[in-house]
Amino acid sequence: MGEYSKEIGERGEEIVEYLFKDLLGYPYYRTNLPIDCSYELDHSIKKGKKRKTHGIDGLVSYKNPLENTVLDIGVISVKYTKDKYPNSPRSKFRDFFKELAWTIQCFGHTDLKSGIESKASDIDKTTITGVLFWLSDNENSKNADLLPEISKSQFEGDELLFDKILFVDNSRLAFIFNVLEILKNKYGRESLDFVYPRTGRNIFPEHNEGFGKYFPMDFFAYDILPIRIKTINEGVLFTLICRKPFDEDELIQIIGLAKSFNHLEATTKTIIGFPDYNKLSNSDSVNSILMEFVDDSFRSQIEIVNYNLDFRNI
Repeated sequence: MGEYSKEIGERGEEIVEYLFKDLLGYPYYRTNLPIDCSYELDHSIKKGKKRKTHGIDGLVSYKNPLENTVLDIGVISVKYTKDKYPNSPRSKFRDFFKELAWTIQCFGHTDLKSGIESKASDIDKTTITGVLFWLSDNENSKNADLLPEISKSQFEGDELLFDKILFVDNSRLAFIFNVLEILKNKYGRESLDFVYPRTGRNIFPEHNEGFGKYFPMDFFAYDILPIRIKTINEGVLFTLICRKPFDEDELIQIIGLAKSFNHLEATTKTIIGFPDYNKLSNSDSVNSILMEFVDDSFRSQIEIVNYNLDFRNI
């Protein structure tokens, strides 16, 4: 039974490793790194028994394009099960979250962290971002969204110390994976760049630093993926792919967002994708919204698509 559980766990780690290496821009993604526990009793799994080590499933580091002079180190935890998600997931989530927070706390004292920092240049600050993947292989949990439930979790009294922890379940991973896999297959990974929004904490000395190959860890929490595609025949495409269903108010905000991206080097088309857009039912609403924009050259560039059905035919 233990060996089977290990095999299931390794399958989850393989999926996440593929995600980081092939889709998110981290070819040197590191896996299965043990670190010493610096709080042997506080982090003990069994009361009174000293904890010796923690395990890091995945590790990445990059100069954060969303915040100048900040080194971001991503500490990845992968929980993978063949069973469906529990009806009440908060208890198990709380255990997973606490374990990752403890790992991050001890990682801050390691030579591994200081070694990464020593090789980085033009850095004033280091942020450690935890990413907790809780994935299910069960068909009944295929598109399950746990966030509304696990966001109610309470951690009073645990005294957890960490910079930031992001959560990825089946629903969020499916959104990211499906979109990037489609674009990769159609255009090639080398043609894709992630677009980095202006945050007020990132000032780009040159306009082409507003996009790049790295997927920042913060993007795991985004419901919109901004991606630039450089094509041979169609020029430069700017895509905003939305996780939420089509909505007129949402579309107005997204078009405004698209207009604010003026650092993408001669975009020829702006493509906004929804998972449920229906041209027959929604095209009149789209035309009505586009009529409100005075800039005709920008308006004529916009195309709305259903990325689940016809994204390959852009």
